[in-house]
Amino acid sequence: MKTAHTLRRCIHCGTKAVKPRKGIGRTICYRTMPCMQIPNDILVPTCGRCKSEFLDEDAVAILTPSLQTAYLQSLRTRIRIAIDILSKHISQRRLERVLGLSQGYLSRLRAGSGNPSPELSSHLAILCHDPPTRLMELERFWALPDEEWPPMAIPQTRFKKRLSHGDRNTNKKLMNNE
Repeated sequence: MKTAHTLRRCIHCGTKAVKPRKGIGRTICYRTMPCMQIPNDILVPTCGRCKSEFLDEDAVAILTPSLQTAYLQSLRTRIRIAIDILSKHISQRRLERVLGLSQGYLSRLRAGSGNPSPELSSHLAILCHDPPTRLMELERFWALPDEEWPPMAIPQTRFKKRLSHGDRNTNKKLMNNE
């Protein structure tokens, strides 16, 4: 038995055509992912004329568990791919040591029995772009004493750029105050 939904007015086009609808190819920004796929069977209030979507509290409550499940699955897939790529260049145990992870953690994630963090996924993704170079940089970073590790040169800030182009009296006053 179908339930009748009252149509609401669309704030974008002004027509009275907003009601819960299913759809294909809909996306939403969720946590770290800018385009997370909305499951096709979820009803989201949508305008029938301009196709604008309106996520109200009810839709968010229904959508959140399925988005969380899809998000974790995406992280697991990305971790598995990253581990496979990096395993061609370094052993999993050595990678765990360099990243400060517990022994066997990457193996558990590779098997799909853990929930990886977005931070670890990001770190592994960066390492995957040029594994030999990035891994060497990472090992070199941890091998250096604190006082020998220089951070990258700090780019000039907008304030310093303004000083270099500003009037000389202002520059002299600021320099004398330091």
